[in-house]
Amino acid sequence: MEEIIKVENLRKTFNDNLEILKGISFSVEKGEVLSIIGPSGSGKSTMLRCISQLENVTDGTIKICGKTLVENGVYADKKTRHDIILKSGLVFQNFNLFPHYSVLKNITAPQIRVLKKSKQEAEAMAMDLLERMGLAAKAEAYPCELSGGQQQRVSIARALALKPEVLLFDEPTSALDPELTGEILAVIKELASEKMTMVVVTHEMAFARDISNHIIFMDGGVIVEEGEPMQLINNPKAERTKAFLSRFNNL
Repeated sequence: MEEIIKVENLRKTFNDNLEILKGISFSVEKGEVLSIIGPSGSGKSTMLRCISQLENVTDGTIKICGKTLVENGVYADKKTRHDIILKSGLVFQNFNLFPHYSVLKNITAPQIRVLKKSKQEAEAMAMDLLERMGLAAKAEAYPCELSGGQQQRVSIARALALKPEVLLFDEPTSALDPELTGEILAVIKELASEKMTMVVVTHEMAFARDISNHIIFMDGGVIVEEGEPMQLINNPKAERTKAFLSRFNNL
């Protein structure tokens, strides 16, 4: 199998003394879905931000699609970093849409700016994706006119429009009302069925169990336990994992 993400001994320290990531190592193969679970403050989102270059690492190695982003804390040159950033798309928990852009422009603008597509090409891609998300009728609407679930579907379409090799989801349903959560989970399940490589930070345990090829449980900046979804969710080995999962009644 082709390795899409490889992380080795990843460390991240803030303010010289607050170590958030304490030597994280894992890999994700093409077509795989990795779910990362754990309590708030365990370092899950920080790890995604390091992979997507929103945070610089303190030490460690990250490789994406065979290209080295950072090795033993030393970053690649600017062009390599730019090439790598095009390989991954990040979907934020709070949507991060441009409020002064229409839905259509939110999806076309990154294509024109980053991929240098023509407006016509970008709009064709955007409309295809909006059709797929069930939002074609909302193309000229603004984010404030959409529900949270609709905004998150637009943000997923925006990420997909750049044709990434891997999608990173940072708690994609945490800002949604429970009744809207299902529509986003359905989109992610559909992407998984199409063998889209994904890393999903989530608090939806049953969803993680059902969709993933592999699950990591993090706490205190380290990987406490990892394994097959059914084994880790239904029969965890580590006491810390058992204590965490005991709070979820739907398992």
